[in-house]
Amino acid sequence: MAQRFILLFLLSLLSLTAWANTSFKEGEHYTRLAQPLPKGIATVTEFFYYGCTTCFELSPLLGDWIKEKKISFALIPAHSETAMVDAARMHHTAQVIGAMNTLYAVNYKIVQHNMKLQGADRINHYLDLNGINKELYWQAWSSPQVEQRLQGSAALTKQAQVFKTPTFIVHGVYKVDIEKMSSIEQLFEVLDFLVANPPAPAPALLQKPKKD
Repeated sequence: MAQRFILLFLLSLLSLTAWANTSFKEGEHYTRLAQPLPKGIATVTEFFYYGCTTCFELSPLLGDWIKEKKISFALIPAHSETAMVDAARMHHTAQVIGAMNTLYAVNYKIVQHNMKLQGADRINHYLDLNGINKELYWQAWSSPQVEQRLQGSAALTKQAQVFKTPTFIVHGVYKVDIEKMSSIEQLFEVLDFLVANPPAPAPALLQKPKKD
């Protein structure tokens, strides 16, 4: 009798789990991009902005989640050709000089912290504090490598129709807007659900029979 109750209890847990995993609906909790991102970009892509406090607060949680799930993850600065460009340039410059591990958190401070220093003086202040070679940094700032990366991130921002940050794209197709989430916990539940449910592959095109 006891074993029967245990079995029923486990079955009920499974049914609740199945219900939870299928309770997220397209159009309500996530949407589908009209034009998917390029293949191979990452399992999960975050469009972010260094002036976004939510992006900063989510960073350690996302880091732990990525390690737990063992998935590929990409950070793309959201910007247009005229808006939020300097913050995106800071991101790409840090990548080009190989200083992202140091400057990722620092970039948030540069953009968000109130201080009298502005522009290049403000950036130089934080570069000095963190031992970053300023000459190397400013050489990369306007380099072809950074310009090319800027063009790419602007194009991806436009393609994904990102108008607010953070925005997450899963499997290059599913778009998750954090403002639609009731909590941070639900955000990660939706991300878990979408990571575990990649879109079905498109049917292969029929090949024309070869002529003899």
